[in-house]
Order: sequence, then structure tokens, then C-alpha cells
Amino acid sequence: MGPVQKRQEMEQALRKAGYRITAQRKAILDYLVYTIEHPGAYRIFEEVKKVQSRLSLATVYNTLQVLTQNGLIKMLTFSEDNRYEANLSFHINLICTSCGRIQDFEAETHMSPEKVREKIGFEVTAYRMEYYGLCSECKAKADHKGEKKMLLSGSLNPGRKDQKG
Repeated sequence: MGPVQKRQEMEQALRKAGYRITAQRKAILDYLVYTIEHPGAYRIFEEVKKVQSRLSLATVYNTLQVLTQNGLIKMLTFSEDNRYEANLSFHINLICTSCGRIQDFEAETHMSPEKVREKIGFEVTAYRMEYYGLCSECKAKADHKGEKKMLLSGSLNPGRKDQKG
């Protein structure tokens, strides 16, 4: 489903829940369907407020709640902050333990909740696939710091006499 269709589906859910489709809510929906990030509510508020100055944080929270309850976005619960994503296709969330960035990785294999129900009778109500580690930027920084530390300690100093090679 494309972003335009996704946004229309979100608008319908909000109307059904009794919400008017205001310019502020439209901007929230646009941000959600076009971002590749997995933002928290406050991040959404900060970004959308740049284009909708009359936006309230309550509007952001109410909109996210309705969209989550209607299965149109996923809420990723973390101890420090909930994050949201509109990509409902099966994928693995790659979560950087250093900077907190979350990237989607399209997985090659997937067993749908329907298949799980057919095979063993387990009714899946929600699922998350997550891998934790370092994103490429944080990995490069960590590698660079390690090299710098080794240079300072002399272990990569080609002029040292106790080093072979």
C-alpha cells in the first residue's frame, strides 16, 4: 500500500473514531507515512510543529492512540520512550544500542500469523522482530576510537621495537 492510500485509511479511522480531520492531524499523518524513522511522540510533535504551529502535544498523542488501536501504525514500546512506525509489512527492526536509531530491514523469510494459526492453532495478536547492535555510523565511530586508542598506546606504532612485522 502506498503512502497516499495509507494516509486515506488513517483519515477514515480517525473519522470513524469521531475526530475531525484538521490540518494538524493531516500533517501528523503525512509525517508518519513519509518518514523512514521510528519517532517518538515528542519527536513527531517537534517535526510537525515546524509546519503546523498550532499543533498541541495532546493532538499528537490522541492521533497516535487512535491509529495504534486501529492497527494502522505499530507502537514499539521501550522503557525510555515509545516509538511509532507506519510500515506494517514484515521486517526486522535494527536497533542501535548506541544512538537509538531504528532501521527497517526487509526480511527474506516470514511466517504469517495466519500460517502460525493454521499450523499450531496459536492466535497471533502482535509480533516484533528486533536485532540489537551498532548502526554503521556508530560502528565506524567505535572502530575509529579503537584505532586511535591503539595508536596512542603504541600498539599500532610501526616504529616500536617490540612489535613484529
